[in-house]
Amino acid sequence: MEEKRVTQESEMKEFLTFKLGKEEFAVAIDRVQEIRGWEKPSPLPNVPSYVKGVVDLRGTVVPVLDLRERFKLPAEVDPTTVVIVVQILTAQGERVVGLVVDAVSDVHAFDMKSLQPPPDISSSVDNHFMQGLATITESGKAVTKAQDISQKDPDAKVEKGHMVILIDIDRLATDGLLEQVANVDDVPLRNG
Repeated sequence: MEEKRVTQESEMKEFLTFKLGKEEFAVAIDRVQEIRGWEKPSPLPNVPSYVKGVVDLRGTVVPVLDLRERFKLPAEVDPTTVVIVVQILTAQGERVVGLVVDAVSDVHAFDMKSLQPPPDISSSVDNHFMQGLATITESGKAVTKAQDISQKDPDAKVEKGHMVILIDIDRLATDGLLEQVANVDDVPLRNG
């Protein structure tokens, strides 16, 4: 009789972590095109307040969305405020969008098969925008469950860490957040 081996393969994926208020979030690094310092975008008429406007990125008009305002978090511009330029998939195809965040943290790899599901409670971020939750320990190690540490060494102390919310930027697009400003190519940019 053949012995079946059950192995749980991990599916590691790298994410760029960033701060929105006191919370830490992450987007898939393969969607990040670049990180830019804050510059005031050209405003657009009749858009939600979290749509800050558009910027010219080497000849491409890019809408800039403030995730802090979208998720109902305090939003102030300071020296650490940056724009993460990401590629998203919309009904119109692939688009480039800038996301205003308080600060960029680091790049971490998370096991996508071991993510914790989003909580069923309402919070500042709608659950359907979340891919899941993970933890980053004080030593900087990314783990998806506290038991992942203890399984390797039962005598090891479980390090304290902080939660990271993994955001699915395509769900933001399909929810209409980005669709509202996806067709801004014909908007003329004003200088100053």
